[in-house]
Formats: sequence, structure tokens, C-alpha cells
Amino acid sequence: MKLSYISLGCPKNEIDLEFILGGIGDGVEIVDLVEQADAVIINTCAFIDDAKQESIDKILEAVEQKKDNPQFKVFVSGCLPQRYKDELRKEIPQVDEYFDTTEITTTLRNFNKRLNLPYVEQLDRFRITPSHFAYLKIAEGCNNRCSYCAIPLIKGGFVSRPYNSIINEAQNLVSAGVREIMLVAQDTTMYGRDLKQSNGLDTLLRDLNDLDGLEWIRLLYTHPAHWQDSFIQTIAELDKVVKYIDLPVQHISDSILKAMGRNVTRKQIESLVRQMRKEIPELMLRTTVITGYPGETEDNYLELLDFVQEFRFERLGAFTYSHEEGTRAYKLSDDVPADVKEQRKNEIMELQAEITYLKNKELIGKKIPVIIDEIDTEIHAAIGRTQWDAPEIDNSVLIPLPVSAKIGDIVNVQITNADIYDLHAKLSE
Repeated sequence: MKLSYISLGCPKNEIDLEFILGGIGDGVEIVDLVEQADAVIINTCAFIDDAKQESIDKILEAVEQKKDNPQFKVFVSGCLPQRYKDELRKEIPQVDEYFDTTEITTTLRNFNKRLNLPYVEQLDRFRITPSHFAYLKIAEGCNNRCSYCAIPLIKGGFVSRPYNSIINEAQNLVSAGVREIMLVAQDTTMYGRDLKQSNGLDTLLRDLNDLDGLEWIRLLYTHPAHWQDSFIQTIAELDKVVKYIDLPVQHISDSILKAMGRNVTRKQIESLVRQMRKEIPELMLRTTVITGYPGETEDNYLELLDFVQEFRFERLGAFTYSHEEGTRAYKLSDDVPADVKEQRKNEIMELQAEITYLKNKELIGKKIPVIIDEIDTEIHAAIGRTQWDAPEIDNSVLIPLPVSAKIGDIVNVQITNADIYDLHAKLSE
């Protein structure tokens, strides 16, 4: 049997799919193209309306293949069936089975049963990321209960993974050739708190830093309300922890932050950012902001715009508010018109483009390490990333071929030119 897959949503979702694919019994060949497969598993996202619509579109495309091939099987997993399984079964009954991924072992047992395959006891990952980097989930669920967010409805409360389980998986990944590990959770800064470990994240980072063969450790999905001074000190001290922090602030107006349930104030965010930049050498920050939250006035928005201008984040993404049923914000009137939300988002992204371009230009002439992600013969360049760039969402570095380095190598380059989204470089001694 040939099985294909479609991965949608965040890296945390991607990890769930990798465990599903890795736990499928013998007798199944995993192929890239859906058209070549006997079955497809679509791992879905249900975070916001656009993500839900993308997931539904992919499901409908897949069930279309059943018209020409009635034996073709469509399986759907991930956040969408976890949240809307009954509705999906009613609206798209052509799907052979819907699985949620709250408990991977249960999903695998049911999935293998559906394919008439024996259940595989061990939970190996069939990695769909390139061989030299991997995401590593350190917790599941979330306790923050931000008013706009449906994640707790889907994933439940925050639960840290057992420490030894994380370290063992990291060791296995490094043994398999992984050179960069990215730590993910709904809120990585909360790791260990439910286990009564106030310094759980510090300990985890320090022990990962000691792994032979691991070169870069990247911390994603941190929450500004839960940072500790010790985290800043740990990141500053450890050589393998890249000086890149993903710090979603979402807004800066105190009234909006309070309505969002972010449990942090403008003063606290600004103080944290200043402290990070003071104490962590060569730090670059990524953040996200939301425009059009219910009740957001023009003054609230201009306060956010001014904040982006003043604090000049190296990386920033802006998103429009999505009115999600079941969330606390859903009880509010979605009173900011869609075109106003979009206009505000676009204005912020235009400002950020200018900031990113100027910050990229500051790197011209500097010599920095870059990890090679791809060799692209069509554009005649090796494509890499600096330590300040996460895969797929941040900037790339283009190095003209020929390049002796191979994918996964970390090489020293000198930046020769820059634009908004790319750096151009040449190999350096």
C-alpha cells in the first residue's frame, strides 16, 4: 500500500504527523505525491478561519479522487477533527476516518486497525523536515487562556513532557544527523512549572547544550508574561543556543492586552525587550501582532504602530483578528471592519519591511555562520540561514554556486548584499 500525506499548520502539528507516519505498521510505503498513493492522511489545522478553510479545501480535493478511484482512502487527523469531528462526519462523509491527535498512541492504534495493519509499539518519527534540523515538542496544551485563542479548546491544559523523554529524543535526533533543534510548545517558557520545576527550561537548555554533534538550539513560542531573569542569563551564556527569541507580544495597548487576557502590560513588555537586548549579545527578536481585536480603536492601533516603529524588531509578522467560536472573545462584537483590520495589518507590514531592510543592510560586510538548507541549481545558489532565522518564516542567505559545503553544513560567509527578505553572501575563510 502506498500512503501520502499533507501537512498543514504549525511545527507542533507537524511533529504529531511525523509520529503517526513513524508508527504505521509494515507493508506501507510512504510516497510524496497524492496522485501516486492508495491513501492520503491530511493533518489539519484549526487555529483561525483561514487555516480551517485551507484544511477543508485539501480534504475536498482529496475526496474528489474517490470519483475516479473508489478504492482511494482519505484519512484526516489533527486539530480540525479534534474540534469538529461530528460536524465533519456530517458535512464530508466521504472521508474514510477522522482522527484527533490528543493521544498519539490511540490514534496510531486506530489508524493501523483501519489499514488492517498490526499496531507498532514504539513511537518512532518519520521525519518530513530536512535531515539536518528538527522540531522538538517539550509540552502539550496551554493554560494561558488568551481570549482570542482556541488552542486550549483543542489541546487542553498545559502538560510538560517528562524531562528524560525530551533528552532521549534529542539524542536520537542528533544521532540521526540533526544539527539544529527547535524547541516548541504552546508556551515554551512554562516548561516544568506543572512539574514544580521553576528552572525547568534553564536545565533543559543547559543539558541540550552539552549534546555532542548538536550545533544550534532555537527557542520558539515564548510568552512575555512568563520570562524569568534566569532564562535571559542562560541564553546569553550558552554557545549553542542561538541568539534569536520568538516573543509574540500580540499587542501593546494596555486596554487591548487586558481584554486579550495576556497577563502582561506595555511597561512589562518594553522592560523585558530592553533587558533582553542589553544582556544577550547580538540578539535578534521575532514577534507577532494582531490587528482588529474587538474594541480596537484607531488610538489603540496607532499605539501599536508607534511601538513597532520604536522597538524595531528584527522579525515581525502581523495578522488580522479571527473571530473563533468557543473563545471568550467570541462573545464580543467583532466590530472592527474586515477592511480596516487588513489595512492596519498591511501598514504594519510595510513599516516592518523598511525596518527589516535597514537591519539587513547593517549586516553587509560582516562575517557570520550560516547553515545550508538547500542547493538550488535553478537559481545557481546554496540557500542557508543565519542563527537569527528560523526555517520557512524568516530570511534566507543566498550563496552563489559552486559551494563545496553540503546540506546541513554550517559555513562562514561574508554578507555582500541585502534586500528585504534575503541576504547575499560569499564563502569566507
